[in-house]
Amino acid sequence: MTALIRKDLKIYFVSPLAAVALALFLILTGFAFSAQLHQLTPGQLPEASMRGMLYFMAVIFLFIVPFLTMRSFAEERKLKTMELLKTAPITDTQIVLAKFLAVGLFYSLLLIATFIFPILLLVYGEPDTGPLLLSYLGLWLLGGAFLAIGLFCSSLVRSPMLAALLTFAFLLLLWFLGGMGGGIGEEISIIRHIEGFAMGVLNISDVVYYLCVIVAFLFMTIRMLEAERWK
Repeated sequence: MTALIRKDLKIYFVSPLAAVALALFLILTGFAFSAQLHQLTPGQLPEASMRGMLYFMAVIFLFIVPFLTMRSFAEERKLKTMELLKTAPITDTQIVLAKFLAVGLFYSLLLIATFIFPILLLVYGEPDTGPLLLSYLGLWLLGGAFLAIGLFCSSLVRSPMLAALLTFAFLLLLWFLGGMGGGIGEEISIIRHIEGFAMGVLNISDVVYYLCVIVAFLFMTIRMLEAERWK
C-alpha cells in the first residue's frame, strides 16, 4: 500500500498537469486575496478574514479536483495496468485508500501553499484565529469529499477525460442542489455545509456530512473494483 502511495505521488509531482494545476491555483488565489484586501479600508484591515477566500477557493477546487482524480483508475485501465494492481498482494480496500491518500496529500499541498495568506493577515492585522483555522478545516473536508467523488467517477470509466467530465458534472449537481431541491436539497448540497466553517462555527453535523460523503464514495469505489474481479 505504501509503495502504491509513493507511485501515485511521484506521478502527481512529475506530471505537467499537476504542475499547471498548482501554478494556476496559486495565481488565482493570490489574485483573489489581493482583490479582497484592496476592497478593505485601512480601518477594516485588522479584522480582515478568509471568509471570501474560502468560497473562492472552493470554486477553484470544483474545477481542479476532476483533473487530479481523473487518472486514478481510468488511466490504469487505459494503460492496462489495472490487472497488475489486482494481482498485487493488496486488497481492493488498500488500493482505494492508497489512491485517496496520495491525491489527498497533493490536495493538502495546495492548501498548505496558501498559508501565506492567513500569515499575512496575522502579521498586519488582528483577525480571529478561530475562523481562520475552521476555514481550512472546512476546505480540507470539502476537498476530501470532492476527491472521494472523483475517485468513484474514475472507477466507472476507462477514459481519464470522461472521468474528469463525469466528476465535474456530479460535483456541480451536488453544488447546486440547495437551490433546486428544496429542504432536502439544502441538506444534501455539498457547498451549504461549508457555511458554518466560513463563519467560524464548528457544527458537528457539517463534519459528519463530509465524512459520510467520503466514506460512502470510497466504499462504492471499493465495490466497483470488487465487481470487476468477478467479470
